[in-house]
Amino acid sequence: MLILLPPSETKTRPSEIGCPPLDLEVMTLPALRSDRATMLRAAQRTAATADAAAHLKVPASAPELVGRMLHLDQEPAAPALGVYSGVLFDQLDPASSPAPERRVLVQSALFGLVDAVQDRIPAYRLSAGSTVSRLGRAGSWWAPRLRPLAAALRETEAERGSPVVIDCRSGSYRSMMAMRSDGAVRVLEVSPVQERGGVRTVISHDAKRYRGLVTRALLAAADTPASADEVVDVVRDGLGAGLQIELEGDRLVVVDRAD
Repeated sequence: MLILLPPSETKTRPSEIGCPPLDLEVMTLPALRSDRATMLRAAQRTAATADAAAHLKVPASAPELVGRMLHLDQEPAAPALGVYSGVLFDQLDPASSPAPERRVLVQSALFGLVDAVQDRIPAYRLSAGSTVSRLGRAGSWWAPRLRPLAAALRETEAERGSPVVIDCRSGSYRSMMAMRSDGAVRVLEVSPVQERGGVRTVISHDAKRYRGLVTRALLAAADTPASADEVVDVVRDGLGAGLQIELEGDRLVVVDRAD
C-alpha cells in the first residue's frame, strides 16, 4: 500500500547538532536526483533576488527563511516525518516505522517526492505555486518529470499484495503527479465532509487533520489492507468517535456528523 501526502507549509528546523546537511545523493527515488539538484539550484537563485520573499511565499513574520533558502544545501537535515509539521503531521508519530509493505511518500515542490521515513530533508520554503528562477511555477515544472515515476510506482503496487494507493494530497499537489485507478491498482482520494441535518459540505479548512487521522489508522493497523473494502474496514476501526468512513467510487469519504 502506498500513501501519498501533501507537504506542509510549516516545518520544524532540525537541530544543528547531530543533523548533517542535505545530501541529495543518498535520498530514495534516485531517478529524481538530477531534477532535485536542478530545482535546488533554482530555489537558491530565487532566494538571492530582491523579491525572493514574494516568489518563495515567505511570510513577513519570518524573513530569515529567505536566508536559509539561499544556503539550503548547508542546512541541517532530518527524517522528513519529523521536519514536516502542521495539522496533518501532528496526527503522526515522527518516530514511527511503517511495515515494509506500507510506504508513505510526501509530494514536494523542492524534491518531487520524499520518503517520509527514509529521506532526510532540511526545513525549506517552497510550494507548488512558487515561481522559481528560470524554471517558472514549481508544480508545473515537476509534472512531466514525475509522470514516469508515477507509472513506476503504480507498477510496483500492482505487483504487491496490497495494490492500493491512498491519496491524501490537495489539488495543486495532485496535479504535479496524477495518480488514477486502473485495472491493477485502486487509487482512493481521501475526501472529508461534514454532515449537518442530512446535508453534506466539503471540509476544506481542516481537511488535512482528517487525512492525518486516516493515515494514522492505516499505519497503525495490524495487517495491511489488500483492497479498497479492507481499507474502509481498517480506517473505520481506527477513526475516533463521531467519524464515519464510506467508499464512493474512488473516493474515501470521511464523514464528520455535526448533529
